[in-house]
Amino acid sequence: MQSTPYHIVCIEDEEDIQEVIAFNLERLGYQVSLADDGKKGLALVQQCQPDLVLLDVMLPGLNGMQVCQQLKTASNTAHIPIIMLSARSEENDIVKGLTGGADDYITKPFSQAELMARIKVALRRKPQPSVLLIKNVGLDPDLFACKVNDQTIKLTTTEFKLLQAMMQKPGRAFSREQLIQAALGEQTDVVDRNVDVHIRAIRKALGDDNNIIETVRGVGYRCCSSET
Repeated sequence: MQSTPYHIVCIEDEEDIQEVIAFNLERLGYQVSLADDGKKGLALVQQCQPDLVLLDVMLPGLNGMQVCQQLKTASNTAHIPIIMLSARSEENDIVKGLTGGADDYITKPFSQAELMARIKVALRRKPQPSVLLIKNVGLDPDLFACKVNDQTIKLTTTEFKLLQAMMQKPGRAFSREQLIQAALGEQTDVVDRNVDVHIRAIRKALGDDNNIIETVRGVGYRCCSSET
């Protein structure tokens, strides 16, 4: 296991199942966060950026399929492995879950030993975020660190995620709305007019290298490619 405990979010509305899963995860040294409906679970994952999500299919609020789709289409959560938990064991249900973005699908009732084994496999397969580099600016999503010419600079969480979203797709022009969705998802208090304030703060922090962020007139912003 890595030097710091893996963080797992369990989104499950059946309290007894939730408690048993949390007990077994914590016994193995994992850090665990819990949610009992889809909307809370989605917000929790967006906020804490866990290493893996256990996701029940039948949930109040947003169902598991909807939560999975939103997590897998947001750039800041698409890399997080998702194991779906469901009482539905028909082949078409399993196929729907896997094609909908889940990395694994386990049917209820399941043994805790099997679930723990599948979690370990999913974590081994988890893609590790690579350092993003454009000119003199390096962004390490795993360490949540930003450096300019090897000097660490301070960014707020929102600023970091906005910069990360643009650096992950250099050359792509984002509208303000697209930038909020790509970086922060729907569960955020950031609105269009505040994006400009955050971009100004990022540019100020980047100093002489702030030209990696370009204003696209009539659209929004983009990061230039490393070649330009």
